[in-house]
Amino acid sequence: MHITIAGKLGSGKSTICKILQKNHGFEIYSTGAVQREVAKEMGISTLELNQRMLSDPALDHVIDDAVAKLSRERRDDAIIFDSRMAWHFAERSFKIFVIVDPLIAAQRVMLNPRGSEETYRDVYDARDKLLERGLVENARFRDIYHVDNLDYHNYDLIIDTSFATPESICKTIYNCFTAYSTHPWQGTRMMLSPRTLYPTLPLEKMDDSPAIEAVYSDNRHFLICGHKAVFRALQEKEDFVCARLLPDGTAVTPLSPDQLAAYEKAYATSYTQK
Repeated sequence: MHITIAGKLGSGKSTICKILQKNHGFEIYSTGAVQREVAKEMGISTLELNQRMLSDPALDHVIDDAVAKLSRERRDDAIIFDSRMAWHFAERSFKIFVIVDPLIAAQRVMLNPRGSEETYRDVYDARDKLLERGLVENARFRDIYHVDNLDYHNYDLIIDTSFATPESICKTIYNCFTAYSTHPWQGTRMMLSPRTLYPTLPLEKMDDSPAIEAVYSDNRHFLICGHKAVFRALQEKEDFVCARLLPDGTAVTPLSPDQLAAYEKAYATSYTQK
């Protein structure tokens, strides 16, 4: 079974792929690599191919067909597809979506500038522009493919890279991949940092459910059930908690800044959005 990795800007997808390649022998096929193969077959440069793709959406489908063909012809090879849309086209893949707190993504991008097209006034400007760019890219994907690349329900695993080390992230991914390869699960499993789960109950009313359930809304993950379990994990400095994704539209009532501040004081943590 192959692995397909998509994710948010600044989430560290390329680093994850390289570590999985080094530690477990996966071959990496990025969109760029597939584009180079397609350009070679067409007898043009990759720059020319990219220029043509801007005005000819049909060329996106050429790339997608190449991904589907490769996954079909090399079904038993250890391949990671690092691509926004490979989850939709690669056959029999373990579908991963990598997420990151928007402010942390902005900090990462500012530490690793990629040219004048990615310059920002400050970290908050970077955060806002990265979020906007992600939405614009996804609108293009919806227009071409009629699917939502940002919809968590399209994936087998959602993993949060906000605070864990790359090694811990990759170990968790590989363990989930081997488990899924043996016993595929239904629905979406989320491995989230307890530091990025926003409580929805006041501190004095925390529930003690062992099951952790969360919903994604407004670029945040809101904790619906399992408050005490999450904050135990936070105290024990665990990188991840396993949470069940609740359906879109689940009612969420965010806490006030003062209520969040009570959690911050009690558990020596902080939230980037208040």
